[in-house]
Amino acid sequence: MSAKKGLFSIWMAILGIIILIGLYTTYKLFTTGHVLFNTNDVIIWSLPLGVYIYLALASSGLTILAALPLVFGIRKYEPFAKRLVFLAIATLCGAFVSIGLELGNVFHMIYIMFSPNLSSPIWWMGAIYGLELIVLIVKFGLMHKGDWHSGFSKALATASFILALVAPLMIGSVFGITESRVTYFGPVMSIYCLLMAFMSGTALFLFYSLIVNKLNGNGVPIELYDEFTLIFTYATAVVVGFTLLKFAIESATVVPEFLVYHQFEHAFGAIRGLHTEVLLGLFLPFVLLLFPAVRKSVGGKIAASALILVGTLFMHMEILLAGQSHPVGPKAEQYPEFINYFPSIWEFLVFLFALGIMLLLYSLGERFLNLTEAPE
Repeated sequence: MSAKKGLFSIWMAILGIIILIGLYTTYKLFTTGHVLFNTNDVIIWSLPLGVYIYLALASSGLTILAALPLVFGIRKYEPFAKRLVFLAIATLCGAFVSIGLELGNVFHMIYIMFSPNLSSPIWWMGAIYGLELIVLIVKFGLMHKGDWHSGFSKALATASFILALVAPLMIGSVFGITESRVTYFGPVMSIYCLLMAFMSGTALFLFYSLIVNKLNGNGVPIELYDEFTLIFTYATAVVVGFTLLKFAIESATVVPEFLVYHQFEHAFGAIRGLHTEVLLGLFLPFVLLLFPAVRKSVGGKIAASALILVGTLFMHMEILLAGQSHPVGPKAEQYPEFINYFPSIWEFLVFLFALGIMLLLYSLGERFLNLTEAPE
């Protein structure tokens, strides 16, 4: 017990250092401005926005997963429900930290919320995720007090589930209505974001919960995680199928903008013409999950979910950057054919700050809020 307390103190000290660095980063961004990021008139969406998309979608996936016991009444999964809701809250808080600093000023988020443009998917994205966060916090508060099944509590669970379905679709539509960027345009982006949300949320839940179980030596029976691993495998299979379809469409088209896009699509390298992050962060874990021995072992579950979590972030960044790399319109006259991008140290620090806030909330919740509690 004393060893665990010592490790927890060391972990909290590390997170404290990360938070202090993040606060200094916030101060620098507020006083110096967006010039600290390696962006320009062509590359306007950078690492902090990619981190926001990554964490926000994972939060939606966690909320959808929580709907299994809370909305659809699968009682055997109730020991997971409280942790799922809390992880969704903490992950979304990390996402808001990243987007708040990407905007250059957290108060810009407040301005956007109170100056609505109902025809803007960006406004709807922020509003839906903001409402989802409020609903999740209230729902968690009721669960923590023992109210799991009242009418109001069930209504909140249903509302959070609906919001978690709509929010990824809205993130996809932010890109999907961008007619000047053919590689973004269309309904594919919304579907892709929803599928990625569920897969990455399930991966995050498995990765985190299994590590916590190993450290604590108690909690939910490990057998129940086999069922979630099967759900994870199915979700990964759907994303693999959709990704292959996406590759097929992109490779077959002769639309000029796609031909240009192909020249920059491998931002993180390629193996025999295929994206490195897709091969190692999606196809490889899917193949691993096809083996029963891997699916049923704790190490196999952790390894597969970790690969998905890393691969998903790089996949989001690949699409985000490749779609912006080619200047269009008047910008094409003053910039080269392709714009290269690498995050500045301040962008990495924003990423670190968002993760620090998320992990701090995870740690405090696990320590003090009895996240494995289930209704009697």
